[in-house]
Amino acid sequence: MAKIPSLKSIQAFEAACRHLSFKDAADELCVTPTAVSHQIKSLEEQLGVPLFHRLTRALKLTEDGARYAPFIIEAFKNFEAATLALEEDVLEGTLTISTTGSFAANWLSPRLRSFYEKYPDISVRVLSSDQLVDFKTSNVDVAIRYSSGDYSDSNVVWVLNDKVAPVCSLEKAKTLVNATDLLGSKLIEYKWSGFSEADPSWASWMNAVGLADRKVEPYVTYSEEHICLLTASDGHGVALVSLLAAARFLERQMLVAPFDTALDNKSYFLVCPETYANRARVRVFRDWLLDQADEFRESAVGQRFFED
Repeated sequence: MAKIPSLKSIQAFEAACRHLSFKDAADELCVTPTAVSHQIKSLEEQLGVPLFHRLTRALKLTEDGARYAPFIIEAFKNFEAATLALEEDVLEGTLTISTTGSFAANWLSPRLRSFYEKYPDISVRVLSSDQLVDFKTSNVDVAIRYSSGDYSDSNVVWVLNDKVAPVCSLEKAKTLVNATDLLGSKLIEYKWSGFSEADPSWASWMNAVGLADRKVEPYVTYSEEHICLLTASDGHGVALVSLLAAARFLERQMLVAPFDTALDNKSYFLVCPETYANRARVRVFRDWLLDQADEFRESAVGQRFFED
């Protein structure tokens, strides 16, 4: 290994060999022609032989340079092949996904069977948590995050926008002719650990339907959205929840959304490090997830609330 020159100098030589131009090699490597010239001069000094004839308007390999070049060019082809082998790994093994509990339970999990049927050699592992995963210290491949999408240091793909609206059992819905009927109902509210005044609430929903002057006091508040959904489906009140979290219940008519007014909320994004984005398992999951999102928007629930 002691006889191997610096990688930068070899890279400069390999590019100059292909282009026979320091300027074109520099453009490819995003450095200056002077930097390429210095790297090659350093390489020539270490090898003890000249590698190029520096002509007025061109470069020409010396006899030693011509003997050296094929080995270096082949080596860089092998580097590229090795990198592609990692980026285009086989469609098997485990794909670990981090996402929120509500999204995992009520939107993602009912659809995962179709992913398995399409890619039976990929085993999916879902870690549900509201905490942001650190890709550097975990074995997580991708995260489906609920946010505004500000991840400048990652590969980010928008999946779905979310909406918040009241949901309840079918029997309860029969008693709700208009929004004022909610004032005499048992209201269920969801406030998670990171809840703030900017997030949708019963007060902001009432404001959206013209009832801002009416005081609203939920009879129960839960920190887990799934509990809100179960409580409402059991007929114990009307819950203000994410319509994506409620999708499973709405699709199976375990819950109904009695009003058309829905508040905009955060969105779901598929996030991973840039270095993970071309992994085969990540690519096929991303494509599958986006297809599922498109199908959802075309569903009855999607067309009613998520057309935009």
